[in-house]
Amino acid sequence: MSYIKFQLNKVFKNNLLFITGSLLLVISLVVLALNNSTSKSMSLENQAKGNLIMQNNAITQMKDSLKHYKKGGEAYTLTTKSISDTKKQRKDSKKLLQAFKQQDWQTVYHYQLKAANLAKNIQVKNNHASNSEKSALIKNVKFFEYLNQHPLPYEETPPVTGIQFLLDLNQLYLPYLFILVVTFILTQLYTSKYRNRKDISSLFPISSSKKYIFDNLIGVITSSGLFYSINILVFIIAALFFKVGSVDYPFYLYKSLTGQTLNAYVPTSRVVIPIIVLQILVGLFIINFIQLISSIVRDKFPSLFITLILLIGLSLSSTVIEPLQKVATWLPTTYFNVINVISGEISVQYHNTHITFVSGLITLIIGLMVTYGLGLLINKIKV
Repeated sequence: MSYIKFQLNKVFKNNLLFITGSLLLVISLVVLALNNSTSKSMSLENQAKGNLIMQNNAITQMKDSLKHYKKGGEAYTLTTKSISDTKKQRKDSKKLLQAFKQQDWQTVYHYQLKAANLAKNIQVKNNHASNSEKSALIKNVKFFEYLNQHPLPYEETPPVTGIQFLLDLNQLYLPYLFILVVTFILTQLYTSKYRNRKDISSLFPISSSKKYIFDNLIGVITSSGLFYSINILVFIIAALFFKVGSVDYPFYLYKSLTGQTLNAYVPTSRVVIPIIVLQILVGLFIINFIQLISSIVRDKFPSLFITLILLIGLSLSSTVIEPLQKVATWLPTTYFNVINVISGEISVQYHNTHITFVSGLITLIIGLMVTYGLGLLINKIKV
């Protein structure tokens, strides 16, 4: 136990932990503030207000243009019909704005679904529209179909409520930022016991295997403590300012958890446990990988460089290098963005149907066993 206390003291007395932790927290809160600013300007209610203004202007302009057309003529008839159609749309916009004021979400989603279907039907018939544009409109229809069936309070995009913001943060920002921070902290910790590549911790009356296990445990405590502290603090702050959000809010699945095509919205609660399980395995793999490289290299800066190249470099290069995408199923680095794996987005992006939650479990467990076993073996040999 004295060895664990000694190593933990090194972690907590090192300013790097608190500086990087504070930096991650500040970045997360800046993202929250930016999301709030953007969501206000792009809110559904503001869009509805904008539509109403455009409809009023369009009606005024079309009425003015009628004066220049011959009554009964084709242009006059078409313009009259357009005025009638726009007035109907204006009526819907007024009802929608009234529903927003009353927070009558059932009515809001009824009109949003109606508008989404209209936009989809127009673009589907448009030969110049790209497949990605059509897919986005179909996805939007499914989103409002879900909310029409489950009339939850609307959460603006980008999200700011506790639950949805955490998902957004862990999908877009934290995966690689956190790996970067943890690599710096743990590389410094694991290489601090070496002087000229000699293990000075051998002076402790403890076996090399136990030291390796204890160091691994300290890595788990440090990384999980930092990760969950940031997530909990960010969640509390977001919840205090913008409410908690709902675990029943829609989450889009391109693929089911086992890899079958789904393309549907499901309650967020359905994916929370798979996300947590995969995040834990990813965290354990990263810790063991850093420890393994540190045990082999036994020098801080080379260990840091090699670890970052192999972890972050390989993960990012998989997004653009096609041969890597074909074998991505068996690369632990594929699963670093846990939320995109669970949603099936990475599977679609890589054109690899084998990338699933189940394949992630298998690959990460194998990777974890290999890195841990090799680390123990190398640590024994090099003592």
